Amino acid sequence: MLYRTNPESFAQATESLQGRTRVYFARDEGTLLMAGNHTKPKQIPDTPYWVITNTNSGRKMLMLEGAMQSMDLPETLIDEVRVYFVSN
Repeated sequence: MLYRTNPESFAQATESLQGRTRVYFARDEGTLLMAGNHTKPKQIPDTPYWVITNTNSGRKMLMLEGAMQSMDLPETLIDEVRVYFVSN
């Protein structure tokens, strides 16, 4: 959904997001596999992007939140998404 909203902004946001030792997003699976042995990359549906999937929900939310903030999306929208990653 974020990619369809603004592909250029999504590209910029995901290129700048990475961890201390890992790349979180890439345009190909190989880049993520080179970043770690257990990254379990999956292609983001309907996009040319791949994402690592072996992170906990909290880390996934931080990755998504970072991308949304980089895309200058409203904080209210980010808050709405955040509830899906918070455990009860």
